[in-house]
Amino acid sequence: MHVPDGFINAPVSAATGLISLGTIWAYIRSAKNLVADRLIALTGMMSALIFVLQMINFPIAAGTSGHLLGGALAVIVLGPSLGIICIAIVVVIQSLLFADGGLSALGVNLLNMAVVTSVIGWIAISTWKRVFNESYSSIISGSFVAGLLSVVFSSIAFVLEYAIGGTVAVPLGNVLIAMISSHLLIGIGEGVITALIVSLLLRVRSDLVYVNQNKNQNDKATSFYGLFIILILSLTLLTPYASSSPDGLESVAETYDFNEESGIILFLDDYGIKNINNNFLSTVLSAVLGVVVIVAIFNIYLKVKNKN
Repeated sequence: MHVPDGFINAPVSAATGLISLGTIWAYIRSAKNLVADRLIALTGMMSALIFVLQMINFPIAAGTSGHLLGGALAVIVLGPSLGIICIAIVVVIQSLLFADGGLSALGVNLLNMAVVTSVIGWIAISTWKRVFNESYSSIISGSFVAGLLSVVFSSIAFVLEYAIGGTVAVPLGNVLIAMISSHLLIGIGEGVITALIVSLLLRVRSDLVYVNQNKNQNDKATSFYGLFIILILSLTLLTPYASSSPDGLESVAETYDFNEESGIILFLDDYGIKNINNNFLSTVLSAVLGVVVIVAIFNIYLKVKNKN
């Protein structure tokens, strides 16, 4: 779902950048009263987890794959303010360090992958809880629906951007059908992964899951953060075995011959370290470095915050 340079023209890319930055800044301001150390640490762990999950592509059809976007998962666990910040950090790091999504398209990717998925995920889970109550089973089923809808609406957002500023003369209807059909399947995978992780977190430390209103606090904080560490480490070892097939957007782009502009070649381009010939080791180390960068960002913030 990462849009590279060249798919959307400069004016639309700039406009989406302004919309994305304005929206994220508003959420940052609204999160000022949510800067307790434990919440910042939790946001850092969730960012690292989603970063690794996004590296793991799963097959959805012949020659096409998909991966978690994570917006719904983030807002369900962290709430709308910290959730959107979590995904925005992941998208920025992916673009700047791993060339996953173009630099000129960063605003497009922030809008589609952070803003749209988080907002739609939050609306979906909130509506689901109002209609079907706030039991654990309702939260888990609502997590599936939120994950599914967040991906579908993210693909629709790209189609709207293409309609306004697409650089290829492909009929809009063709792009719409191709994007929604492929991302509907990806959304099912997103929903399953989101529901599984939310179910696991509810079992370990339900009071730290934002959407859970039945907050019976317990003292399993160590096991809760330990679970995140185990998940991150385990999933990191799976990254080299991810599907190599193009994801939904890449598959549509290949079908309709979208023109991708060559961007800056980075040391960690395409989640691999160039000077290491072993694919397994290269991919795992790339994932580890990404996690280290994310954790370092949150640790620096905590140190600065505590000094002030």
